[in-house]
Amino acid sequence: MAGNRSNLPLRLQQILSGGRSVSPVLKLESEPIIICLKYVIIWYLQPPKVKAFIDRVIKSPLHDIAIPLSGFRWEFKKGNFNHWRPLFVHFDTYFKTYLSCRKDLLLLDHMSDEDPFPKHSVMQILRVMQIIFENCQNKSSFGGLEHFKLLLASIDPDIIIATLETLSALVKINPSKMHLGRKLIGCGSLNSRLLSLAQGWGSKEEGLGLHSCVVANERNQHEGLCLFPSDIGDKCDGSQHRLGSTLHYEYNMVSTIEESKSSSLCVIKIPDLHTRKEDDLSILKQCVDQYDVPLAHRFSLLTRIRYAHAFRSPRTCRLYSRISILAFIVLVQSNDAHDELMSFFANEPSTQMS
Repeated sequence: MAGNRSNLPLRLQQILSGGRSVSPVLKLESEPIIICLKYVIIWYLQPPKVKAFIDRVIKSPLHDIAIPLSGFRWEFKKGNFNHWRPLFVHFDTYFKTYLSCRKDLLLLDHMSDEDPFPKHSVMQILRVMQIIFENCQNKSSFGGLEHFKLLLASIDPDIIIATLETLSALVKINPSKMHLGRKLIGCGSLNSRLLSLAQGWGSKEEGLGLHSCVVANERNQHEGLCLFPSDIGDKCDGSQHRLGSTLHYEYNMVSTIEESKSSSLCVIKIPDLHTRKEDDLSILKQCVDQYDVPLAHRFSLLTRIRYAHAFRSPRTCRLYSRISILAFIVLVQSNDAHDELMSFFANEPSTQMS
């Protein structure tokens, strides 16, 4: 440590050693200045291998970010998240450039996007993020949750799973470290979306519904216990799919007429959604156009559509069951999801979430 300090600028050496020969303009008692100095010092002490990797990623063209990330493995000693901060700033730049304005993730009225979703690059970024979160301390200072909120609106289950796995690595703290006073991490505005994803299958009448779906499918399977329907195509009348594939969504529509507010219950019910050939986003757009669904309710409606539509194939069902479990795990690990967890166990998964 002393050798590393000798390479620092004189002023930083004085700060580290507790010296006070600092310009009176710089008041070390000011907490924001101390925090900034802390990050500068950590940057100077950044391990060479970490710095070399980050420099290689940053110097690559932004649209080719997946290339330098593809071979990333954890080959470092005990990690400090602050050493990786420049890389996460670069990831933030990528997300702002390629995701922040995508209509299909923002769920705006015109939901289609002309540019194809950069799935490979996003998956590589999330993979690297997850590895770093799993191996680093001080990750509570991470501040890019708004991009995760967008990614959870994807209609690609692979993107949702990768996002949730990365979030799980972020909020998870080793139980053996709890006594050291490690700061628990919350997911903030993501919690309502995590709750919507965690509730999984089921309509108003069926509660969480997954048990009913399983029982219905068991009765129709010759091979015994089976969680989801087999690939039996058009030979089946679809009766065993009905519980899981019925979309039932309710929300309160608030209207203002002559300066007086009133609300009315709006119900969207579509049976046998597994037979629909459109993608999830197209079905959402049809519902938005027909029922004038406000933006605040579109994510939870999209989630109900995604789960009900998933019954079109066993593989998709399994992916969304994994999503449901992962979302619940993140909620449990998050330190600010008490209300959402209470709602999970107390309420039916109809609506009232954004």
